Amino acid sequence: MNRATISADIVSSTELTPCALSQLQNEIGVFVEQIEKEYEDTWGRLSKGDSVEIYMGNPQNSLRIALLLKTMIKKFKVDTECADQNVDKRRLNMFKTYGVRIAIAVGEMRIADKQTNMLDGEAIYASGRAIERQRTSNKSKVVIKNTLFFESSNCKLTQQINAYLGLLDVLFKRATERQCEVIYYRLLGKNENEISEKLGINQSAVNQHSTLFGWNAVEQLLKYYEQINF
Repeated sequence: MNRATISADIVSSTELTPCALSQLQNEIGVFVEQIEKEYEDTWGRLSKGDSVEIYMGNPQNSLRIALLLKTMIKKFKVDTECADQNVDKRRLNMFKTYGVRIAIAVGEMRIADKQTNMLDGEAIYASGRAIERQRTSNKSKVVIKNTLFFESSNCKLTQQINAYLGLLDVLFKRATERQCEVIYYRLLGKNENEISEKLGINQSAVNQHSTLFGWNAVEQLLKYYEQINF
């Protein structure tokens, strides 16, 4: 039976101060705890300080969880006390623009044991390789074209999903922090009133941010993805 994994790495994490990176790591930890409670047979871990791995027993949940991770990091705000005036601003802007690279893979898993923190199998290797191909830490000139990737043994499905993810990448690249906040709660299933109360903004502003981001298109893609028989 196929399972799903997510491998992800934070873009330009070296340009975050230790204080800011620690803040982000804490938020990722809270995020992982949240999805473990929300989704059955799902667990995750933070590794190497700037990488995330998530296992999902139900592959149909993988895109929503990936987009939750994407919006959670894109909406991250660095406290002023953690700011550093000596950072490479171009690379820091890449973090603000792209946030995180995420690869979803669907395939068999030989071992997925939360107690021993062990992941072993086709899916985790495929998502890990997809992210490894994108790493830019040793490159003098950094060019990021895409940040969302899908891998599976079904070539036709892989091409189709990656075409959709390419369109989502365009939406995320231009999205503001506030839009990502709104979309994050949309992905959690919150309605406009609930998001309005959570963020302290008018319902009309929630609707506007959703529309400007392109939430209707995201919602339609999620409905399609969550009905795929993986």
